[in-house]
Amino acid sequence: MRRYQTNGFVPIGAPPARRTLPAAIVNIVKGDFLHDNGAGYATNATVAFNILTALGVAAADCDNSAGTVGAKNVEVYPIDELTQYLVPIAANALITQTVVGTIIDLEANDDLDISDTVGGGLGFFVDEIDAGTEAVAANTYGYAIGHFMTFGATA
Repeated sequence: MRRYQTNGFVPIGAPPARRTLPAAIVNIVKGDFLHDNGAGYATNATVAFNILTALGVAAADCDNSAGTVGAKNVEVYPIDELTQYLVPIAANALITQTVVGTIIDLEANDDLDISDTVGGGLGFFVDEIDAGTEAVAANTYGYAIGHFMTFGATA
């Protein structure tokens, strides 16, 4: 039985080894996609994958919203091309089999936009979909199962 989350990337199987990074002044939720805020701190403010600043997926909650930069550390699953993740589809359309094999972008820091394909850099390659009864009951638009992939132009 699969665990369906409403937000975030959940690794399927054994995730990569965690890293610990200093957090920006934000509330990071387990499963958020994280990037460098430009000053060396992990943040979840991204709305698009960017290979130049990408850090990975939050492996645990880290609420540093009332702290100072670096006051707390967040555990992160670094990006690799082997780990598969289950991730909800944003509210634009039910995922279908035609999405398998495409490389798509974030909608927010915790779900995907199947209408937004990526032309290069970093994206989420869809290996399979889950639009079964239980999946759609948890998230109306279903789930993508896939992995991160770097390709083409990175700038």
